[in-house]
Amino acid sequence: MAILVLCITLQIIGIKWGLTTSNYFHFASFHPDESENIKAIATLNPQKLDFKIDNPIITRGTFQIYLTAAWLKAVSVFGLIKVSPSFGYYKQNPAELVRLYLAGRSLSVLFGILTIILLFFIAKSVYNNYKIGLLASFFLAIAPVHIVWSHYIGTDIVLTFEICLIILLSHYITSKNKYYLITGLISGLTIATKYSSLPIIVIPVIAHFVSDQRKILSKNLFIYIISIPIGFFIGNPYSLIEPNNFITTIKLSLNININILKTPGGYDCFETLPGWIYYFTTAPKYALGIPFALLSLCGLIYSILKREKSDILILSFIFLLWLELGFSPWRLVRWFVPFVPLLCLLSARFAFSIKKYKVLTTVIVSIISLYTFLYSYSYVKMMSEKDVRDSSSEWIEQNIPEGKKIAVSNMYFWNPSIAMTLYWYKETEPFYKGIKRYKILQINSIKKLNTEKPDYVILSDYEYFPILKLKHKFPNEYILPFLNKVMNSGEYILIKKFEKYPNIFGIKMIGGFYPHDWRYTCPTILIYKKAK
Repeated sequence: MAILVLCITLQIIGIKWGLTTSNYFHFASFHPDESENIKAIATLNPQKLDFKIDNPIITRGTFQIYLTAAWLKAVSVFGLIKVSPSFGYYKQNPAELVRLYLAGRSLSVLFGILTIILLFFIAKSVYNNYKIGLLASFFLAIAPVHIVWSHYIGTDIVLTFEICLIILLSHYITSKNKYYLITGLISGLTIATKYSSLPIIVIPVIAHFVSDQRKILSKNLFIYIISIPIGFFIGNPYSLIEPNNFITTIKLSLNININILKTPGGYDCFETLPGWIYYFTTAPKYALGIPFALLSLCGLIYSILKREKSDILILSFIFLLWLELGFSPWRLVRWFVPFVPLLCLLSARFAFSIKKYKVLTTVIVSIISLYTFLYSYSYVKMMSEKDVRDSSSEWIEQNIPEGKKIAVSNMYFWNPSIAMTLYWYKETEPFYKGIKRYKILQINSIKKLNTEKPDYVILSDYEYFPILKLKHKFPNEYILPFLNKVMNSGEYILIKKFEKYPNIFGIKMIGGFYPHDWRYTCPTILIYKKAK
């Protein structure tokens, strides 16, 4: 119970992050995918039995969207939220928009908690040791990436629960025939949640062959295989209703995840390291913190060396997912989330395997746990504080005269909130009464910079750092000259810098340049003023 209380506490701290709780309205939170989930749900029309999702986010999967829609509907029945297809309604009632997002996020919180509980039973079943289960669950309850992504509406935590459930069922799959059917259905739903989870279907097959059955021509194995598409169609019905559109969606998904988007904004999701190295080094560094990442590595190596029957399923999935992610040019910390419960399990098992130096092991594990907890706490504490997009907006109103031209390189959620508010919404709308008015311009070329002559230019690390870092790998003659002129020519002077990092008593918990989606909560914003 104490483990669950600890997890829930960390998940609730900062749960309102990125929502309209300041003077600046933004329909999207500062996590770009959350609004896409909300928009996708808004296209559903259950009264006319129309469940078609009309949103680009379906290139990832559909089941989590249906699940979130059902969850929001259930919450609305109790009068806790107001579900409206009208965007105008939420602009007039921003507090309702906040409640809508919080309700959606609560589903991730729920699945995060369920995954912790499930991990205990996996450990107890696989290793026949409830102590390993308790320690593994504790590790997951304080794991930074698991805690942080439980704050968002999205597929990651739901998908991770489904994967853990399949691994648990795979352990029992040969004890009763009904498990083949159930495991197949859940495997199908998991793929419908996120198409890239396809490797998970191999795990029950491996479980079948390492068991005493070892039969290729098995009725039970056939039941498992045919139940996968049934589960998939339940979670993605339009793949069967409109197969041509589904095939188009899959092709687009493959194109997005395999090919590189040749746009300045897309560069922030890429790194110089190959994917197999990135998801072995950089991703765990930020997702877990260096101490726990090293402990996880020890647990992984120990399991590989032992090569026990109970480890095969876990190691197989870790290897298959790591292999798959390595082929994509995208580098995202959230893709590491499904690894985390399994690494927690292997870490706990490794810790209990050391019999000779129990006291020393306990001390080391305690120190690692303390650091990991403080890292997670520092991150969610940062999420509960004023976001730099709001603090920079307040500074702009206090220090830049009304009516001035302010240029931003990209119209994106990385910018100060006031810039996005004034760019996207009408000045006559009542919500914006009292906010200073500026002329917001989108400029990312020298030609337009010379023509418009803005008084101020706002840049963020989303624009300048990845492009400068990767300019040899992804040359872009269009944006680099603009950045160099603003940052290095002397025509514009840096007058203010806003940045924030997870810290305890002002000490950074982890250094380096944070990956794209790990910086959603802490972008760096630079404000330049035209020199006289």
